Amino acid sequence: MTARAVAASEPSELGRWTNHLFNLLCTFVMSAIAAIALLVGNFIESFNPARLGVILVILLGLHLLRYPRLFYCRELALYFAFAGYMLISLLWTNDVVLATNSLLPTLDCVLILILVAALVTYHNLRATLAGMLAGFLACAAFYDLTHGFPFVRPDNFSYNAIAGMFLFGLFITLMFGWATRMRILALALGLVIMVHIAATTSIKTNLGVALGVAAASLIYFKHFMTLIRRNAIALIFVVALIVYAVASNEVFIETVQGGLDRVNAGAKILIARDDQTGATEFGARKNWGAEGITGWLENPLFGHGVEAFRDDFGVTSHSTPIDLLYNAGLIGLTLFYSIFASLAWRLQQTRYKRLGNLRALLLAVLVCYIFISLSGTMHYSYHLAVFIAISSALLRPERVRGSRAAVPATVAQT
Repeated sequence: MTARAVAASEPSELGRWTNHLFNLLCTFVMSAIAAIALLVGNFIESFNPARLGVILVILLGLHLLRYPRLFYCRELALYFAFAGYMLISLLWTNDVVLATNSLLPTLDCVLILILVAALVTYHNLRATLAGMLAGFLACAAFYDLTHGFPFVRPDNFSYNAIAGMFLFGLFITLMFGWATRMRILALALGLVIMVHIAATTSIKTNLGVALGVAAASLIYFKHFMTLIRRNAIALIFVVALIVYAVASNEVFIETVQGGLDRVNAGAKILIARDDQTGATEFGARKNWGAEGITGWLENPLFGHGVEAFRDDFGVTSHSTPIDLLYNAGLIGLTLFYSIFASLAWRLQQTRYKRLGNLRALLLAVLVCYIFISLSGTMHYSYHLAVFIAISSALLRPERVRGSRAAVPATVAQT
């Protein structure tokens, strides 16, 4: 082949840029659709896990058409083993139909882990995070406009589900700020999201955020103070705008104040470790915990089967450790919480300085989710699955050590 023929066969500069932009657009759209599909179930009951699973399979197929590779790591293997054990435990599950309440979301989490980890690893990181952020903003805007939140407390308000949605948005927003270095925009939007979280009155989510921030600021104190110092003026300006917006709406003030009062009451209960007057929900949780431990001791290794606690008592224990011990025994509990331990180990082993504030952010979210899991069923949480996938993909050794993958400005490979 002549030199002229070789030159003619090579793509032009315009062709390369067109292909690059097309890849970015495809990644953005796929990520946005994935985020919307994960979040709409929080306020649209008809969007069930089966429909989500179909969308995830389609998106995963589109990924494989572009990059016929999948990412695999220790954290994903642990969750796959956990999901596999749940399938095996159907052999001694009393009500298999009831078991689908947690089994189908768990299988969706498997697909989420595979898809999101692949998007972060093989696609453009900035486009992936931008798409997820756009999907969250679309869902949040739709919910606020249709329900009047946070200025109005909607009827039959599922405060924990909506708080989880905004917590997901907070994590993606801060991740986007880290990857693009648009810190001021990310912090400003993050503060608005935190006001929404406070307005949900979800005790565990608000306390989880507070504990996560406290843990990250203590362990990564230098990074935390540097971040505050560099963005102090912008933060003051944004806080002033938020305070003005809140102060100009009495209903909004009552909503946020009610949320803060509820969180304060929850913190006092946790500190006192005693049921206080009016804290009937806390008393019920204590009873569920006692029943769960008693039932677990009857079959400590294998548990009683999927959704056995709900089958026996008509409700979940509202605690991941209790639910797992009762339903899946020590095997299930160990498999699930080993994921948190593995991520903590990666953070401890990751010492590459150019990761910047990433470790502090991931630690804060990790502490937050661990705390939330103590008073909520998180072993089939879609939001937690996204966090695990992103954290595992970004903290994998080859990415941390490689000069191309360690710096936010260069992680955006096509």
